[in-house]
Amino acid sequence: MVPAPCPPEQMRRFLDSYLYAEGGFLVDEVLELDLEAKRVRARMDTRRPLHYSGLQRTGPGHPAHVAAAELLTLTGNLGCLHPFFFYGCRWDEGWVGFGNRIHRADFKRIARLGPPLELESRETRSRVGLRRVVLRYEFRFSQEGELVYLGDQSAMFFNDRAL
Repeated sequence: MVPAPCPPEQMRRFLDSYLYAEGGFLVDEVLELDLEAKRVRARMDTRRPLHYSGLQRTGPGHPAHVAAAELLTLTGNLGCLHPFFFYGCRWDEGWVGFGNRIHRADFKRIARLGPPLELESRETRSRVGLRRVVLRYEFRFSQEGELVYLGDQSAMFFNDRAL
């Protein structure tokens, strides 16, 4: 199987029905959806307007950078691509979900504004049922070949069940 980028019509459906308004989806380009490897590769343009990064007070000891809040938002963005594209959990068909545990969040270096962030999420565990999908992910975010974030997180997705 050759991993493929996201089909445009399916990405449009994802964004139109996503659990947050489109401005809450910080991924600029989905590069690969690899069903076999349960991996998503994507990119974020760090020159785009970012809420928390835009509020930073910068100086010699505190350079402008992608804020941790935005990096964690990206984990949720990528984490929601998995159930939608790999397991058929469609938001417009009653599926909802949430990140339920950050097992580990390592901020390895500052993600500078300017160069794009290369984003990867890979499932390390899954429990899949008819109305519940529980996933554990490893997240690796890099910039110019250097690891900036490494995460180990879990999320749960449900259909026909109140959160």
